Amino acid sequence: MTQRRSAVTPYRVVLFFATVFALTTLIFLVHSNLFSQRREFQESDYIMTFYVAGHLAAGGRADELYPNPDARSFVDSPFDRAAHALLPNLHKQSTGAYMYIPLVAGVFAPLSFIDPNWSLLVWQVLSVLALGACCYLLSHVTQVTSHDMFFLSFLFAPIFLTLWAGQLGLTFGLLPLCVGYVLVLKQREFIGGLVWSLLLLKPQFFLAAAFVAITLALMRRHRAFFGMTIGVLALIGLTILIFGIGPTTQWLVSHRVSDATYSSGLQGIPSHLITGLPANLMILFPVEQRAAVKLPLYAAAAVLWIFGLWFCFKLGKSHEDQARHISLSLVIGLFFSSLTLPHLLYYDLCLLLPVGVLLIARNGPLSGHIQSRWMAIFGWIVISVFLPLLLAFAKNKVLPLVLEIILSSLLIALLWHFNRHSQLTRN
Repeated sequence: MTQRRSAVTPYRVVLFFATVFALTTLIFLVHSNLFSQRREFQESDYIMTFYVAGHLAAGGRADELYPNPDARSFVDSPFDRAAHALLPNLHKQSTGAYMYIPLVAGVFAPLSFIDPNWSLLVWQVLSVLALGACCYLLSHVTQVTSHDMFFLSFLFAPIFLTLWAGQLGLTFGLLPLCVGYVLVLKQREFIGGLVWSLLLLKPQFFLAAAFVAITLALMRRHRAFFGMTIGVLALIGLTILIFGIGPTTQWLVSHRVSDATYSSGLQGIPSHLITGLPANLMILFPVEQRAAVKLPLYAAAAVLWIFGLWFCFKLGKSHEDQARHISLSLVIGLFFSSLTLPHLLYYDLCLLLPVGVLLIARNGPLSGHIQSRWMAIFGWIVISVFLPLLLAFAKNKVLPLVLEIILSSLLIALLWHFNRHSQLTRN
């Protein structure tokens, strides 16, 4: 009797490598927090930003979260001074900055009572659990095994950088995005919209969900849009109730300071990790010319979003099934977010994870197109390969723009492909 051998396929080889890399990454994160020099980790995004914000919120000092309304940078802001007072090993050249809604600071208040490195480790554990939950949700849509998807996601470099830096992208970004997406697919659109409103905590993900909700509203399905609107109003009301009108107003006004920081070239923004087209193009100009080019660049980005809405509305009218139309709108919205948002950094590209999953999966609403699968695989590889390049050539301003040009080309190819498929379906 011949013993049957399991075939060694390219997929199994990649999965094995992904599993080893994922486990190595998790061991690295634990070791870095518990055994590395603590001075190094005081420079991490989490400790410099969210740990300090939680400390201020816990101490009733929410009015120190944001700079003065007339400030043009975060340098020497109340938050920057608080960060240096709380973290004595923080380099003098480092600038503490907080740009999120005060509710986020409230979430991190309990984690500010423990050691900064332990606090970061707890947040990384929560982020890994959020990633696992996203993979579980997407597995039900694509029929890909959830643990396979979990390990493969570690090969997407923005996931690693998000975890290492302690950013919000997985817990406050991907998780509510995926939960809302699955709810909308199941025609529980109002509840899905309510969940999507939580993306106000991580606004880089908010526009993609709003894009889907508006697309559905154009098709006379308003429940997701109403859910998002009510949820956003509730979050702002809760913020005012907990923190008062002062910090809430400071948060709204601080967006002008944040925008000025990106356009002025002042200290505090890692320009080599900027990946939004408006900012990448703006920093190519001298500082004194950036104010003049900012408005045209932002206007061009807005036009692209309007074109995307028209494109999705057109596809929705071509007798596409609902799950396919919702999924395609989400993919396009996430792609536009990765290209047009002015304040986007490399780790925020983790928002493209559902795009890769939906396009690469052999089952699911967008399956059956070998061209889109290879486009997604190519994009996945390119984005991941660019991380060491961006870190190695930190002073190169053109390299991030090259990445965005490649992603723009992939989006154009993808739009052309799905438009062609829609025309063939109608005929």
